[in-house]
Amino acid sequence: RRRRFSPASASLRRAASGGGSSWRSERRLMSELERTVTAGAAERVIRGYVGTKSERAALAALSRLLMDSDPLAVPFYEAVTQARWFKWSSIHAAAVAALLEANGAEEESRSLIADSAARLESGADLALFYCDLMAAFSSRGLKRRAMDFYAQLRAMPTPLAGGGKTYMAMIKSLCMMGLAAEAEEALRVMLSLGYQPDAFQFGLVAKCYGKAGQLAEMERVIASMSDAGIRLGTGAANIVLSCYSACREHGKMLAWLKKMRKLRVTPTTKGYNFVLNSCPTVVSMARELDPSLPLSAAQLVRKLKSASPWPAEAEVVQELLAASSVLTKAMVWSETEVKLNLHGFSITSAYVLMLQWVDALKVDRTLPLEVSVVCGVGKHSDVRGEPKVRELAQEVLSRTGSPLRLSARNKGRLVAKRDRVKHWLATEWTSMVPEESTDQSTNSSDQQQCLPNLLRKLGQFFSSFVPVSR
Repeated sequence: RRRRFSPASASLRRAASGGGSSWRSERRLMSELERTVTAGAAERVIRGYVGTKSERAALAALSRLLMDSDPLAVPFYEAVTQARWFKWSSIHAAAVAALLEANGAEEESRSLIADSAARLESGADLALFYCDLMAAFSSRGLKRRAMDFYAQLRAMPTPLAGGGKTYMAMIKSLCMMGLAAEAEEALRVMLSLGYQPDAFQFGLVAKCYGKAGQLAEMERVIASMSDAGIRLGTGAANIVLSCYSACREHGKMLAWLKKMRKLRVTPTTKGYNFVLNSCPTVVSMARELDPSLPLSAAQLVRKLKSASPWPAEAEVVQELLAASSVLTKAMVWSETEVKLNLHGFSITSAYVLMLQWVDALKVDRTLPLEVSVVCGVGKHSDVRGEPKVRELAQEVLSRTGSPLRLSARNKGRLVAKRDRVKHWLATEWTSMVPEESTDQSTNSSDQQQCLPNLLRKLGQFFSSFVPVSR
């Protein structure tokens, strides 16, 4: 019976395509691996691939195999070490050693580590190798072994050889191991020795504290950035937002958003997702799409103020809506088309962004010839089936009576012509179910709502007979 190596085939396919390999040579490699009967035959195919491909393609394939924890990464690494262009890499050697130990080949792992350490002449290179070993072993759940390398690193003379570069690597490795206090101590030593860390190191330590739920420590590390002369940037701002989001600390998140506005640090797409994904009421609205779904930003804020059990949720959303940076980047406005690009947004964020987008269209009446919403077809989604963002966009726009329909040429794009969009924006729409009223003594308000709702539904019904825009 033939032995199949499907995991390796998938890994090599992705890696080779990113490493400059042609489609034909990639297909040839996959078919050869599929035909191999033994591991020895697969190794011969690998050696042939490494011997004929470029350094970039071979290393890309090796990295992918290591990321996928594929057993063929070991013979692939051996083939790479025999290539004429081979240069020893601390990261690759550490990753292969960790994979060997994770697969039960402890002796081979220790032999590889010893051989690698013996070839290193400087203390700086050895210190960096220990840092890479810490990161590689901890990423595979081998924390005890990772701590052994940390002990060896600490046994080296202080300050560590290699200077700031070594301390940066150590901070990263300690954070990967979840040792926030040790990482912060390494950051302090680095500063005391005159080495200048950047915002990335502070962010790593802050995120390590935040993931552990130690928000006070996280805030302290972020605040210490200014003492080191580092300006708060979007990376550090997103780290704080992600930690507050995980803990649903809406009050602290609101204060942080206001501080960002004061410091002119604008939210990014990632930050936008962090904030809105932590708002349970908005998340529920976007997922359930019940008849009372707010169809404007103003309606959304009003409903949150009256119905959200989380006191600061409405204020958080209101503060985020006040920042237009995310909408500005997601909206492409040219002479021929105005386009909203929803790629990279969660379902909840896409819903709120669409409400912002419609408000922006209402303000600027000088529309180009075509209006579109690009929502994709779900290729990058973790959920199989109907693309959730596209489904949400269609439902929300349909309820507002929007003329935007799926393009015949691109199933991930909703499109309509300018005149029909202008007519749509000139009309008013509201949720199908009126907002809750405190006065229950009379049904007069309900009766007043019936006629507009009926007319709007009839308009939506007849609009479905209008030819689809392309």
